[in-house]
Amino acid sequence: MNRLLHSAFSQTVELLPDELVDAASMTLLEVDVLSAKGGLSRIRKTGSPGGWTFDTAALNAHVRARGAFQKDHVVVLTVMRGGDASICGVPLDDGMILVLPDGAEITASIRNAVVYSASVLPVDTWAGIVDVATGGAEPAIIEQAHALRQSPEAFALMAKSLTSAIASFDRQEDAGTEMPGPYIDYLGAVASSTAGPDEFHRRLSRSSHHRQKQAWLAEELIHAKLHEPLSVMGICREVRVSRRQLEYAFQTTFGIGPREYLRLLRLNESRRQLKSGRAGSRTVTDIAMGVGITHLSRFAQSYRTLFGETPLQTLRGGGN
Repeated sequence: MNRLLHSAFSQTVELLPDELVDAASMTLLEVDVLSAKGGLSRIRKTGSPGGWTFDTAALNAHVRARGAFQKDHVVVLTVMRGGDASICGVPLDDGMILVLPDGAEITASIRNAVVYSASVLPVDTWAGIVDVATGGAEPAIIEQAHALRQSPEAFALMAKSLTSAIASFDRQEDAGTEMPGPYIDYLGAVASSTAGPDEFHRRLSRSSHHRQKQAWLAEELIHAKLHEPLSVMGICREVRVSRRQLEYAFQTTFGIGPREYLRLLRLNESRRQLKSGRAGSRTVTDIAMGVGITHLSRFAQSYRTLFGETPLQTLRGGGN
């Protein structure tokens, strides 16, 4: 009954309860089916074999599972619906984040429908994301298993970030080893949450002027690398600030977050180039891709919303 649906960058499996030994990437599980109730579970697996993986799963079963994931890796789990399940003895609540460190044994009990997203990451990769996202995390964030129950507001923001991450895989054209920027940003948001608000409040600068300087420095970086696949986490790494600091800096200085700022900057730069390219041979696609835009249909819609005309109209001289 195991059905496998392939795409260039990922695979989706549909599994009966007794086939859930394949439910998690880079994990060897032993599964006991505890009830005949339930139907097919659906798991989408994406990533770089042996490096990192990202699973989105909707499990529909009553099972007990035991096992372990690949050595020198951590598991980062975001729970959308807990469904009377537990992992490593921790009851899963809606909106929970659960991090399992290298060497942790996996035990799981599932009784009803569970929806989650799980990342299996090399320890060094996760440590680097935590360091950038938090401005220097406590070792426990990397070395100890821990769970965080989020507020409804924080959960809504996390769900939005997760949706962007999943969409980024839909746009990925090949199965290279690089993580899409929105996925890195999602992991950064998870890392920020696990550090806890007290830690952030202690580390964040309260100086508006200092935030402006951070935003301006990031803005210079964005301009310099506009044509590259730049993520918010990449900006944090270059500017040497935490994700939360950068968000505060951009909101203070520009009234929008860094991701929205980057998107708008690319739209504006494309408009400048479309206008200057009227007498040349460049196409809308050439110009869009030259400023780091890869989703052309979304680009055209966003462009028209912002400027009141299509990119092609601008290129042909129909705009102001």
